[in-house]
Amino acid sequence: MIDLDTEEQTIRKLTADWFADEVRRDVDASLSYIASDVVIQPEGAPTINGIAAMRSLYEEVFKMPFVDLVMEPRTVVVAASGDLAYDIGPWKMVFEGENGRTEAPHKSNIIWRKLNGQWKIVALSYSMDTPPATATD
Repeated sequence: MIDLDTEEQTIRKLTADWFADEVRRDVDASLSYIASDVVIQPEGAPTINGIAAMRSLYEEVFKMPFVDLVMEPRTVVVAASGDLAYDIGPWKMVFEGENGRTEAPHKSNIIWRKLNGQWKIVALSYSMDTPPATATD
């Protein structure tokens, strides 16, 4: 019998570990959580498909001068089948600069699937909580 509470805690730990690997800007470690056929829907960009595209995305994102990614309370739900889960909630990208610490609030929806006995991210969607900048004339 599947222990859904244990699976939920596993997803929570995996998400926290994944965020930590991203803060360290470790591309290979960050990719280890991702399914080979992942679908990513980043804000303001076309859908990205596959692990090679995710590697390219990481290489660009990791150039950003963030110092931390802070997870806020998240909702994790594991399907009764025990092989599909979602993790949804807010997080912040933290920057430190001349004007001190700033935080950019975001939200994400992470879909996890158990593949060959391991949880992998099969879909990811994320965006900022602030409205997009508008062009001025």
